Order: sequence, then C-alpha cells, then structure tokens
Amino acid sequence: MAKPIISADSHITEPPDTYTTRIERRFKDRAPHVVRDPKRGDLFVIEGIDKPIPMGLVAAAGKPAEELSKFGARFDDMHRGGWDPEARLADQERDGVAAEVLYPTVGMMLCNHPDVDFKQACFDAYNLWIAEYCATHPDRLIGVGQTAMRSVDEGIEDLRRIKALGLRGVMMPGNPAVADYDDPMYDPLWEAAVGLGLPLSFHILTSQQDTFRVRGPKINAFMSIIRGCQDIIGTFIFSGVFERNPSLRLVCVEADAGWVPHFMYRMDHAWERHRYWLTGGPLTRLPSE
Repeated sequence: MAKPIISADSHITEPPDTYTTRIERRFKDRAPHVVRDPKRGDLFVIEGIDKPIPMGLVAAAGKPAEELSKFGARFDDMHRGGWDPEARLADQERDGVAAEVLYPTVGMMLCNHPDVDFKQACFDAYNLWIAEYCATHPDRLIGVGQTAMRSVDEGIEDLRRIKALGLRGVMMPGNPAVADYDDPMYDPLWEAAVGLGLPLSFHILTSQQDTFRVRGPKINAFMSIIRGCQDIIGTFIFSGVFERNPSLRLVCVEADAGWVPHFMYRMDHAWERHRYWLTGGPLTRLPSE
C-alpha cells in the first residue's frame, strides 16, 4: 500500500476580511485590507509596509513563469482552495495529497512589521481565521498559528491559545521583540512548546536577514532568502538550546536542505578549530559534554 503524501509546507490565501472582521477593535482602522488596482489586480495593503502585496503573485501555484510578472489577478481568479476549505479538499483529492501543514501568506510578510503591537493584533486575528478554516477537516488541514513574541510570558500564553484553537504548530517571527533566541530567558517558552506538543516553525522571509537588498543583478537576491533560517539554526545549536531542551522540535520551512551537510561541516569546523576566539572566552565544551 502506498504511503499517504502529506505536504509539510502549504500556504493559504488570506481572504479580504481575514483581519478587518477579527482584529482587536483599537486596530480596526489600520487592519490589513484589500484594494483593487486596475493593472495589478487585488493587493493587500498593510500600514507600515511600503509595498502592497500582489496576491496574484503570492497565490500563483501552477502558473507558468512568464505569467508571474503580470500580477493582475483578482481573488475571483485565484485558486479557491486558498480560502475555501471544501475547495481545498477537492484540490487535495486531485493532487493525491492526504493532508497539508498550512502556513500564512500575508501573515508571513507581517513577521517583519516594525510595530510589534500591531503585528500581535494581526496574528491574533489570523489565528482565529485559520482555526475556523482548519476546523472543517482537522485531519487533513493542519493549521499553524502565529505569535509576535513580544515577551516570553506572552509567547507562552500565545502557545496555549494556539493549542486551544486546535492548531498544530507555531510560526515564529525570525526576530523576537526582546532578546534573541539564544538567551536562556526563553527556556520556559521552549519547555511550554514541548509540553503542549507544538513544533516551532521558522519560515523564510520572516527574518530581518531575509532581504532582497544584495549586490549584483536583482535576481541574485533570491539566493539570500534562506539566510535567516540558517542563522536561526546556528543560534539554537551553538547556544545549547537543544542541549537544555532535547525534546524541542524546530521546523526550518521552505529554506531547502541541500546546504545542510556543508553547514554541519562548517559548524563542526568553527567549534573544533575556532571556538576559543569566536566565543570570546575559555569555552571548551558543549553543555552536555
């Protein structure tokens, strides 16, 4: 019997009312919303982000490369399964997929929003919507919630709310609002994630390192968007997070995997050869050694 195919990284398409009808009241006038451009189609406009998000580009599965530059799609032209769970199941049947782990699209871009309070309000609204979407078929639609990580205590509360909504994982911002993830202050958060059975996902384009500002031709920038995930993995490993929390599950999403063997080699070399001057002190062993 063939094993079921499960997509580990699928995306939804947030419908126009995702944020406007669910966001905290004080942010309602600023909620991300859709405008229709006669040439570029439907665009998600987010206060604090310079460029609107062309939905025809980010929801373009199956479109040939030469069409991606047109950007002119409206929601009515897009795959309905992006926001309609029943249509999604029909897509799964057509493609031979048994289940999908579902990540946000607009919410992915919100991870780098400069206003952390606004970002949290948007994530709270999104979590309500994705929970509704997945509740129709929880065995096949595996939702991942979001947290802005304004503080460790609030992050733990977010994990609990996400779990209570029936979601199955947490999409973390690449850069938290306070200290970086190597700080031991996060250990209670890692313990909570383990206790709740929630894997922590770090997706490309959610870190400040995932920038399209690089040298050379513009297309060269595409090569850099896995950098944030690489830095996060190094941060967790070198700071001993997994040594202190061996049951913690971390997911590196859409950053490929071909670089991992070389990355492991470089990490071993850095530790074995250069740990004295790179750590700035007489550190000679990992916490478990």
